[in-house]
Amino acid sequence: SVARLPQSFSLDARNLCRGTSRLERGFADVYAEGSGGGGGGGGGGGGTCRELLFQFQRFLQRRGQRHLLQFCFDADSFKAACGSRCSAANTGLTALAESGGPSDTSVADNPSCRVAERLRKLIESDAVSLYKAYLAPEANPKLPIDDAIKVQIVEAMCSDNESHCIQPNTFDAARQAVYSLLADQLYNEFLSSPILAEYQLDFLSNRLGELNISDIVYCSSLVFNFMEYMDSLGASRFLQFLFDVRNFESNSASPDAATAASDEDALCLYDRYFSLQATYPLGFDDQFRVEVEIALCPSEPGAGVRLDCFERAKQLVLQYLQAAYLPSYLSSNMLSNHVASLTYLVDTAYLRLAKEQQQQQQKVQSNNYQQQFHRHSSTSTAATTSSTVVGAATANNGSVHSEPVTNADYQRSIVNFGRVDHLGRFHSDLHPIDGRKYDGGGGGAFFAGRILKRIAQSVDQTESQQQQQQLQKQQQKQDPSVVAESIVNEVRALSRRAGKH
Repeated sequence: SVARLPQSFSLDARNLCRGTSRLERGFADVYAEGSGGGGGGGGGGGGTCRELLFQFQRFLQRRGQRHLLQFCFDADSFKAACGSRCSAANTGLTALAESGGPSDTSVADNPSCRVAERLRKLIESDAVSLYKAYLAPEANPKLPIDDAIKVQIVEAMCSDNESHCIQPNTFDAARQAVYSLLADQLYNEFLSSPILAEYQLDFLSNRLGELNISDIVYCSSLVFNFMEYMDSLGASRFLQFLFDVRNFESNSASPDAATAASDEDALCLYDRYFSLQATYPLGFDDQFRVEVEIALCPSEPGAGVRLDCFERAKQLVLQYLQAAYLPSYLSSNMLSNHVASLTYLVDTAYLRLAKEQQQQQQKVQSNNYQQQFHRHSSTSTAATTSSTVVGAATANNGSVHSEPVTNADYQRSIVNFGRVDHLGRFHSDLHPIDGRKYDGGGGGAFFAGRILKRIAQSVDQTESQQQQQQLQKQQQKQDPSVVAESIVNEVRALSRRAGKH
């Protein structure tokens, strides 16, 4: 069965549906809220636009492009202030001309001229500040505009005439280029971003009872979900009518729209939804059909149909959807699935953002670690000093040779042969046996033998300590007879080694 308007349903003029959604607004409305023009649209539109403007600024901030929106606001403020100041300055210059010409005496004596000069300097100061902040070569971040526009702005600001006044439209070309980028590209990306999805999810979760039919029909992400629900009930033609009327109003309002084309589109809508042979009849009664026919007739020959010729029919359909289908849709699985998809989109975005932040943090920590490592290495290298290990004296002249080593190597050494005093004299810690002294002859061979013996004793002592530790571990696990045999073998090995030395 095809759903139709009941004959008893009539239009309530006191409860007309607005043509905007609190879940989504156009860029022009959102931008007007930020520039001081107000959100418009009624029904709490200003508050909605403020919320959406905040979310759009979050989107731009995360992408490092918030300065684009701020430049447009600043350019609009400059144009408004410059317009009023230029008007006052021109009034002062007119007074100067009437006072007898631009002489120093007339400027000093005429208060209007002094005010005009002060205003001109204020305009110049604001223009220079705006240029330095967004357009100068050292500006950071920069605006994505052509160099030709920057040159045009510089030429408009600079003049050899001292009485030159910067015009309010100086930054219009740059502002228009940035505004087009925001409206045509960045705002469309924002509409499909997780940031807007999070805002809509919060609205649907906490303010579901406030939702009305306009919030759904004029929200691009939610209307398709509602369309599926209406299609399952055989009532999708009501939404299709609303879409066709919106396209008709948009095309007819275009400056390039032809009157004949608009008239033809209006007649097609009448034949499709209102006539007795309508392809998709909505159930309008005869009285309402006559009202539509009268609205389609132009008030003057050649004037064309009015843009609001289907306004009453549109309001009637919206109110019928609000009363007949919205309550069941708010409790349907279709809307629950849409909320679940928004939740998944938001959660996935947060997980991805957390992963990116973690990777960035790990990268920063890695860079800090490398810097600390290089700094520590440089400090250790600078702190490393040359130590002297005194070698054996030569047999010919008894001179002492030394080799530079690091402090760490010197401290790890366990064999000391002597020391050098503050005068550079060597004092040996190796004393000859039987009172023999170094006589410069065969004493060199004697000292070499003592050094080798000291090294061998040190090595033997280290190996003996390691072997004793291994034996202690084995004694806890092995049989006592096996341990005793192992000790005897080790003693024999040490005895043989001592005999060789």
